[in-house]
Amino acid sequence: MIGGPDRNRARREALALLKRCGIEKPEEIHLELIAWHAFRALVQERPLSHCNARVVRGHFQSMITVASGTTLGRRRFNVGHEMGHLTLHPEVNQLALCSVKEGLWQYRARPEEPEANFFAAELLMPEPLFRPRCQDGEPGFDMIEHLAGEFQTSLTATALRYVEQGPWDCCAVWSQNGNIRWISTSESFRWKVREGRLGPRTYALDFAESLDKATLLRKEVAALQWLESDRGVARVREQSRPIGAEGLLTLLWVEADPGEEWWGEELDEPDPERFTPDGRRRRW
Repeated sequence: MIGGPDRNRARREALALLKRCGIEKPEEIHLELIAWHAFRALVQERPLSHCNARVVRGHFQSMITVASGTTLGRRRFNVGHEMGHLTLHPEVNQLALCSVKEGLWQYRARPEEPEANFFAAELLMPEPLFRPRCQDGEPGFDMIEHLAGEFQTSLTATALRYVEQGPWDCCAVWSQNGNIRWISTSESFRWKVREGRLGPRTYALDFAESLDKATLLRKEVAALQWLESDRGVARVREQSRPIGAEGLLTLLWVEADPGEEWWGEELDEPDPERFTPDGRRRRW
């Protein structure tokens, strides 16, 4: 396969499959039934040592195998990913594509892998059903956890989809032991997030260095703790959820300052009227 991943084709094919199956509600997305109806593929669980899922294509029947002991949301994503391979890559050796890490959509060297992930995201959280549910209410993990329950998807996959489909200037940041591993931003997000070590006065860093201070609440923080520039920023809010033993998923929301031009002067220090000397939002 030559070139980068074809995101649009992957999503078109997923939506076309849902349409052929007559699916109109999230609770109707039964992957095992769809797999059999569309591909004559059975889904089974088995211990897998080197991958999370794999698919073997046969002339009359295919078999999707997912690692046993996988949580429901990850299991569904893995099945959707393998269905993506069946749909998009019929001429590719499926066993060579067995490694799937849910959530790392944009970090695959081979284009087949992100394409299968785009397919899975659209299949599990189709835009016509998912996007309208993102438009109301305050941004935060309460909304994302509700959507994850409704669509039976993992928190990570749902957060990434929420960032993509929602109306907010926001991004998702995955870190481990206080080090940022990847960043996914909404299309409207204009700022560059700092890479490397989490900012010393971010609430996210508390999960790695001061667990007794860690909070699951949404908090306002000085923009330069997360962003390389605070131009055009009215305020930044962060909220985190631990994922697994070491992972941390953080959501950032930036509220743009309508009174400041994008090329306006940067502020060297946080506003003392709004932030404590260590860069955190003063209590209301």
